[in-house]
Formats: sequence, C-alpha cells, structure tokens
Amino acid sequence: MLQTLQYALEAIGPILLIIGLGFLVGRFGAWDRKFYKTLNQICFHLFLPLNLFCSVYGIEDLSAVNWKLLGFMVAGILLCVGMGAAAARFVRDPNQKGVVAQAAFRSNQAVLGLPLANALGGEAAMGFASVASAIGVPLFNVLAVSVLTAYAQSGQKQSARQILAKIGANPLIRAAALGLLLVALRQTGLVPAFFLRERLGTVWKAIYDLGKIASPVMLFVLGACLDFGAAGKFLPQLSLGIFLRLVAAPVLVIGSALLLRQPLGLTTLEMPSFVAMCASPVAVSSAVMVQEIGGDDQLASQMVVWSSVLSMGTIFLLTCCLRTIGAL
Repeated sequence: MLQTLQYALEAIGPILLIIGLGFLVGRFGAWDRKFYKTLNQICFHLFLPLNLFCSVYGIEDLSAVNWKLLGFMVAGILLCVGMGAAAARFVRDPNQKGVVAQAAFRSNQAVLGLPLANALGGEAAMGFASVASAIGVPLFNVLAVSVLTAYAQSGQKQSARQILAKIGANPLIRAAALGLLLVALRQTGLVPAFFLRERLGTVWKAIYDLGKIASPVMLFVLGACLDFGAAGKFLPQLSLGIFLRLVAAPVLVIGSALLLRQPLGLTTLEMPSFVAMCASPVAVSSAVMVQEIGGDDQLASQMVVWSSVLSMGTIFLLTCCLRTIGAL
C-alpha cells in the first residue's frame, strides 16, 4: 500500500507543485494577467504543437497501435457527451446548459494529456498517448463547438463550414495531422526512415527541446490564472459539472475498459492515456470558446478553476486504485 501511495505521489506531485508555484507567482509576482495570457498563447500556438508533433512522429509503427482500444476510447467520449446532455436537462438557465454538458467530456487533454501519461507510464506509454491526443484533441473541439452551438442562446450560430474552419485552424490538430501523415509516408517508403530526426539532427533537437517547454509552462500558467472568486453563486452547477468530469466520466469509461480489459487488449501502457483523457480537469480553452459561441463564461471559468484544483485529489485516488489492482 505504501508503495502504491508513493507511486501516485511521485506521478502527480510534480504536476501539483508546478501548478502551485504558478499560483503563488500569480498572486505575489510582478506580472499581470495579460502577461500570462500572452505566455499561454505562445505555448498553445508554438510549443505545444511542436511537442505533439514530435510525440506523434516518434511512433515507429502505426500498425502496432491498438486501434480497437482507441475506438473504445472514442465511444467512451461520445457516451460522456450523452451523459452531459442528459445532465444539462436539470440546469434551469439556458446559458449554463452547454457549459455543464461540455464539462462531462471535454478534458484538458491538450495541456495535461501527455505530461500526465508520461508521469504515470513513462516514455513507453507515450506512443499510445500521442495517438490518443492526435485523435482526442480534434474530437473534443468538434464536439465542444457542436454542443455549445446547440445550446447557445446568444451570439451567432455557427454553420457547418464555420465549425470545420475553426477545427482546421487549431494548431494542435494541424501538428497531429502532419505527424500522422509523415509517419504514414515513412511506413510506405515515400519518406526515408531517417527523415527529420537523423538527417536534420540539430534542427530536430531544437524542435524537440522547444516542444518540451510546453507542458511545464502551461501548467505554470494554469496555476497563475487560478481565480477562486464568484464560486458561491454557481455552486449547484459547479457541483454537477465537476461531478460529471472528475467522478462520473472516469468511473463510466475506465470502469468499462477494465471490465473489457482482455478483449480490448488493455495494458499498463495504455491505461495512463485513459486516465489523462477521462480524469483530467475541464479544458482551459473551454471558457474562451463559451465566450465566443455564447453561454455563461463566468461559470465556464469557475468550472476550469475548481476542476483543476480538485482533479489533483481525484487523479491521485484513481492512480492508487488502478495501481492496487495492477492496471498501472
């Protein structure tokens, strides 16, 4: 039991410390919110896409990926969408329905997905985690825009072309798509196996090192931007959304995956990706999307804040449970 607790603490501890440091610097440092917003934008548009590209391109063989398990993961996300829509029926304010509905499925995969998978499973778990991110990030964006548009009471309704344009403009989606394309071309022999990493060694190392900046900086910024105000007036909606994100979604999806562990071929190398996809907090960018499409952006911001704080405890407990039964 002590070894299990130590494993969970060693995995989650660094993430919690970085967020905590960001919170302290955000409160007592000399920089304002505009600085952190700019820093976050740089990470989102440059460092994080480079990180995702390197991780996806590092996949040696696409045929070795457990596509059956990925299909199950996608089905689990869609099931969470249905759960969110059902829960939204109990929310009275129309502007808050979409915020609660997206909390059920939209995890912070872009920021926490890869570092959390790496913390729980090491470098060996990064191959599946990268493919999961390459599929999960665009799927979350498609579903979030669709759900928020369906519930939007104010703001301009999004056409199918506008939704597709926003999805295609996402730098994470572009980076993942480019990585998958090069891996596919490399396997067909159209791109030499030594392309990029061996031929462009110095440039590749620079790209790789820049990508490594993304996760710690975005975790730091997440902590710096935490704001605990205005939670009281949203308590019922917050409680519902956070329960869906941090309790119901992990229990439903991960529990089902464990029951079907043998047919799906689920191993300890893929489980960290399930934890990252199903148990991480509400995506940071969700509040911005609510503001653009229409909805209660204050509730969305509080959903990000409190799910981020409370997820450290729920992920720790989940890690301990999975470690105890040998799933991690």
